[in-house]
Amino acid sequence: MEKILTVVVPTYNAEKYLRDNLESFEIPELMQDIEILIVNDGSTDHSLEIAREYAERYPDTYRVITKENGGHGSGINCGIEYALGSYFKVVDADDWVGKEAFVSLVRTLKTSDADVVYSGFLWTYDNGEADKNTFRTKAEIEIPFEGVEYQKIYRFDDIADRLYMKMHNMTIRTEILREHQIRIDEHCYYVDTEYILYPIPYVKTICFVDAFVYYYRLGREGQSVGLEKMQKNEQNYDKVLSSLLSFYQQLGKQLPCTDIKKRYIAGLIARVIAGKFKIMLSFPPSAEKKQQLRQYDRTLKEQYRDIYDSNINKAVSLLRKTQYHTYYLANMLVRRTYR
Repeated sequence: MEKILTVVVPTYNAEKYLRDNLESFEIPELMQDIEILIVNDGSTDHSLEIAREYAERYPDTYRVITKENGGHGSGINCGIEYALGSYFKVVDADDWVGKEAFVSLVRTLKTSDADVVYSGFLWTYDNGEADKNTFRTKAEIEIPFEGVEYQKIYRFDDIADRLYMKMHNMTIRTEILREHQIRIDEHCYYVDTEYILYPIPYVKTICFVDAFVYYYRLGREGQSVGLEKMQKNEQNYDKVLSSLLSFYQQLGKQLPCTDIKKRYIAGLIARVIAGKFKIMLSFPPSAEKKQQLRQYDRTLKEQYRDIYDSNINKAVSLLRKTQYHTYYLANMLVRRTYR
């Protein structure tokens, strides 16, 4: 049966959360329209058993692929290869969707021919209770941009300068990912921005759904966005940044790309650069660390001026304006905020 949407669930040792994820798609009116593709990334816990339980109960909706461990990007790459749906969305195994909002998203996919459909997401703070309905939620982005008309199809280039899109917002045509051989770094954390940006040169249209579809869980043990984990995995962060900068260098050359899209991409890479600053400022302060940060920023300015100028992070701007005389203050604030 033809599917309008494939939801890929990259899964590694997620037994504590996976039922919450898979149950959220258990919506009778949608089951024939969607495919939930659970990519078991070499789990050593009971994740595979849970996934197979759903696939056996709903064989026309849930599908399981088991592979050797390759990381989050590997799960996405596998999903792109095997997806049956016309549209493609990633929902991590520890996250879930709101049922009514998800219904709105699927209805839009069935009537729209936009390349990307953007829906809202909520930060969800895991308080340790079994009932996720008790978790506090917060919208990072209340509306996509001022004056948005929901369900209207926009040319991406017409609104790119007002748009900030994350993985949790994005549902994209599978054909775009497959035709242009979009591949994400494997055996690596922090690849979300690759998944968001690599298809952008080929995206012509976008529409918006007035619903918070995605619930992004924060606060779980071992989460890669925690500062201690980011320090430990700084080389992963650097690997992704290197891939993004290499991608940026190809825009308008090997890869066709409008100037508007290139500016949009520069802005999102600048946000990743700000994350690199945060990691570097989180280590114990020293003259050597300060010099490393200055040199990193100087190289960025010389080689990627457009990305350098796209910075909107206030802490990065302050460091630059003060010739890094505020380094020790910035270090103290980062270490105090994220400890």
